[in-house]
Amino acid sequence: MDMQAPSAALLSLSCIAVRDETPTVKTFRLRAGGGPVGFVPGQALVLKVPLPGGPVWRSFTISGGAGGDLELTIKAQAPGGATRWLHGNLREGRGIQARPPRGAFTLGLRGNDRLAFVSGGSGATPMMAMLRHLAQTDPEADLAWFHAARDPAEVLFARELAEMQGRMPNLAVAVSVSQAAPGWFGYRGRINRARLAAAIPDLGRREVFCCGPQGFMQEVRLIHAAEGGARAQFHTESFGGADLAPPPMATAAADAPGFGLTVNGRAIGIRPDETLLQASLRQGVVIPCGCGAGMCGTCMVRIVSGRVDSRPNGGLTPEEAAEGYVLACSTRAASDVEIKLA
Repeated sequence: MDMQAPSAALLSLSCIAVRDETPTVKTFRLRAGGGPVGFVPGQALVLKVPLPGGPVWRSFTISGGAGGDLELTIKAQAPGGATRWLHGNLREGRGIQARPPRGAFTLGLRGNDRLAFVSGGSGATPMMAMLRHLAQTDPEADLAWFHAARDPAEVLFARELAEMQGRMPNLAVAVSVSQAAPGWFGYRGRINRARLAAAIPDLGRREVFCCGPQGFMQEVRLIHAAEGGARAQFHTESFGGADLAPPPMATAAADAPGFGLTVNGRAIGIRPDETLLQASLRQGVVIPCGCGAGMCGTCMVRIVSGRVDSRPNGGLTPEEAAEGYVLACSTRAASDVEIKLA
């Protein structure tokens, strides 16, 4: 009998409240029918979004939670996409399904008493979850917050940050906007070394948690290194812009023979240099995917038979791995392989 493991079961969530954060960002408060859902600040939910053309899976960082509820703070993106559907349709009383919270971008990585949270746009959401946690558990934490937004109206959590500064004496907050408006007295312009160093003079001596667009995170990483920061003291998270490039693994010879790949009973082939996800999508077999880098867990599949080289990047729990699950975006075949979609 083929039974799906409990760890892969979907959560049934109900939207109990929606609030506007900015003109383009809403926070959705969700409650699970089966009771409180535990999460670690910085983790994400993978929602099953029922678009008209068929469901899609999208990862959203949990921005907070209280009393067992979960909050997702989501920016509306391109028309016709998942975020637009959520903004237009996920209202109080409506249900939605999700995979359990997951992700390794958490304060469990922390190894330094001096922290810096650096974010761009909606990348502030995991930082806010961590900040709310620190406000409750370590209000004396030495923390620098730097956020980059398009304009003053799009600055996330501005009022709450001001309130937190009154409760956290060692919290320093700086915001930069690329399009300043009259009356704006904060930093102006896109992020660069001079601006970030002015906002956080001891950046190189702080452990940095960074989230935002890929280019933004790469720039902050270079600035942190230039300021003397250690590579191990810089952590990033991103669930967007997937290019289906997996974490590094052994490279097969170009002329190496391929293997057979069977997905939900359909037999296809897989090249030696392809991941399970790449081979499936190339041949018209759709496996839901999110980050494409082994972090979000959206593309989880179960190995029925065969050997694989799997390199999850935080998107798979040890329990799921023990039950035979892998992430299709970061797994290659080492023999003929049969998989089932989770």
